[in-house]
Amino acid sequence: MKANFTRRDFIKLGGAAAAAGALQLIPGTKLFAAEGPTDFGSVRFAVISDPHVDINGKNGMKMSQFSLDCVTKTVAELNMDKELKFVMVCGDLLLDGEWENAKAIKAELDQLKAPYMVVAGNHDFKPADPKKHREGYTYLSIEEFVQFFDGHGYEKSGKRYYSHEIVPGLRVIGMDAILPLEQKKWGGLVPAEQIAWLESELEKNKDSLHVIFVHHNFVTWSADEMEGGPKQWFYVDNAAEVREVLSKHAAVAPMVISGHRHIGLNLKELNGVNYITSPSVNSHPMRYTVYDINRNGFTWQTPAVPVETAIHLNARENLLGDTWWRASEYAERNSFNDMEVLALYENNGLRMGQKTIKS
Repeated sequence: MKANFTRRDFIKLGGAAAAAGALQLIPGTKLFAAEGPTDFGSVRFAVISDPHVDINGKNGMKMSQFSLDCVTKTVAELNMDKELKFVMVCGDLLLDGEWENAKAIKAELDQLKAPYMVVAGNHDFKPADPKKHREGYTYLSIEEFVQFFDGHGYEKSGKRYYSHEIVPGLRVIGMDAILPLEQKKWGGLVPAEQIAWLESELEKNKDSLHVIFVHHNFVTWSADEMEGGPKQWFYVDNAAEVREVLSKHAAVAPMVISGHRHIGLNLKELNGVNYITSPSVNSHPMRYTVYDINRNGFTWQTPAVPVETAIHLNARENLLGDTWWRASEYAERNSFNDMEVLALYENNGLRMGQKTIKS
């Protein structure tokens, strides 16, 4: 008999009391003044991040051989949730911008019963470096990627950023920091035009709460991501400038969700803004995220992708064996260092939780 992880199993593992505590929306007194965000009740949404689909892939740290199956089974799990209002795919849908992989993942995402949106990641367009082009594949430009997912966040304008109302009082903002012409750098930069647009959106929609999605990160999660570090390009070059805008509007933009980093869900609050990085469905710990939000706060849980246990174990070993993905200080393989690597990537203390939104 095949052993699979399911979302139901995840809830059982946490214990009924813990699960109930994590899934209960934060009640309490009204935190916003009358002129603040409208009371929109409770909204549930999900995040799928970094699937890196490759229909002819081989397993490594990214479990490419099972990448499409991970999406298929995550979609099936999410379709069982009748309360889900929308799903966001937080970038790196493709291995490296391949048309063939784009068609495959879109066919699976189109099976979602809830509407879905996407933001582009640094792997979702034709690599600027021709050495990364593989025989047997055709490639999308970033403009073609946006057009291909038109109606899933993106609009006819062709812009790589957008905003949409989910319900009165709750809006979604999709941001973009990719550098499609950069050959070596896989980091990000938010153009001045987009920063001005972001501030304008937040200024004119003060009656709404905003959840912001972007592939790249506006905060660091390890020492290696600091300037000059081997993983500095997980972090947006002008992140401080973007954070300054967000801090000014924290009362209406208290939540920023990113991908890119491939670690278990982690959260940092800075100046009233909660910055959250999402786990990948394609690499250990192979999880997706479900949120419930109201205007007082939000809760989350991160179930494991429901594939065979053997695949999860293979993904964990592939992570531990891949030198690049290990923190520099734990580069050498031994039992202690392996534990430290897993502590960062699994971050089991935040598999479920809740957070109050500050006014």
